[in-house]
Amino acid sequence: MEIVEPSETDLTPIHTSGIFLEKPKLLEVAIAKVKKEDSILESDLSGRLPGVAKRMSTVEESLLQLRKEKEEWSKSDEDESSLEDDEEINDERFETESASANKEGIQVTFNTNAVNNPKDPVVVLIRHGRTPHNKLSLFTGWEDPPLAEEGVEDAKWAGRLLKKHGFEFDVVYTSWLYRAIQTAWYVLYEMDQLWVPLMKSWRLNERHYGDLTGKSKKMIGNIYGEDQLKKWRKGYKQRPPQVSSYSFNYPGNDKRRIKYVKDIRVSFTETICRSIEDRKFSLHRKFPKGESLKDTMERSIPFYTERIVPEAIAKGKRVLITSHENAIRGILMHLCEIPEESMTDLNLPNGVPLVYNVRRKCISLLDDGTGDDPLEKYNFGSAAQYLFRPCEIDEDEDWYVGSLNE
Repeated sequence: MEIVEPSETDLTPIHTSGIFLEKPKLLEVAIAKVKKEDSILESDLSGRLPGVAKRMSTVEESLLQLRKEKEEWSKSDEDESSLEDDEEINDERFETESASANKEGIQVTFNTNAVNNPKDPVVVLIRHGRTPHNKLSLFTGWEDPPLAEEGVEDAKWAGRLLKKHGFEFDVVYTSWLYRAIQTAWYVLYEMDQLWVPLMKSWRLNERHYGDLTGKSKKMIGNIYGEDQLKKWRKGYKQRPPQVSSYSFNYPGNDKRRIKYVKDIRVSFTETICRSIEDRKFSLHRKFPKGESLKDTMERSIPFYTERIVPEAIAKGKRVLITSHENAIRGILMHLCEIPEESMTDLNLPNGVPLVYNVRRKCISLLDDGTGDDPLEKYNFGSAAQYLFRPCEIDEDEDWYVGSLNE
């Protein structure tokens, strides 16, 4: 270390003057290094909630990069292949054929912006934001990808919209899956309501796609045919191929969650096989190995009627449910009395709040301030005629039409 003598001009008392051991600007260099590390950390966490990290496999990153390059190439061409690409991009959010499907001879009364006092009991249902699996058109089911960047914006947009209309919640219900939990957090984050209790249940999980989980829908269509693909995707009672008990996609092999499940009956066969394998008694429950739309609704509807209603709605609480398309379909089937044969024709866009007025018994959409026709902007399918029925107006109550300009 270099010896540094004090300057003659320093205002140092005589009794403390002398030779000091110091490396010049050592403190300044250390402070600059800390500031640099802090700036890197802040930029890495910008736009994300504390403790929420991005998770994406190398394969997903590569496929998404190929998708981006393909989209760039298609911008310069106007041939048939570019039209197919555009359809795939539109399908990412709505997973439907075309937005014009809503208007095929169907009269729909949208209760757009017709909401009651924001402090009255309501149930707001939101399908999670988009994920990398949605972008790549993969069967997701119980697989647990995080939200894509577009999905984060879906959730944030929903939160900002609810906040502008003055909504406040008393409790939030969501599934065990990462994308639904993330959506709930981003919605509450934008509403400044992160303190609201968050209740999780596997009964609000997406439909389990069995052995199709994680596979490309196009690949399945090429192997088994488009008719079989449609039956597996849209069939009401059609179950996908069952997954093996020792498959990675079997929920019973998820050590993180199985210990918390108490509301599934015990599987005698699985208990014996796993007890022999572990060389000790191992109680195992009968987790789903593949579900139809009907199977999914048979767990989501009872959860709503037997858990959410008595715990929250019957007590006048305002409820937010962030879940998955097929689980929410079941709840809407119960609330809107949608016939079974029409359930496969109901589509739910990602990140769009559906407001159920408990007293008026109807589903409403909130005014986003754009003035766009909901039928043009979103595709709810032909079952929208059941979803958006006219509200039951009670003349004894004072209702108002909310507006972003109020």
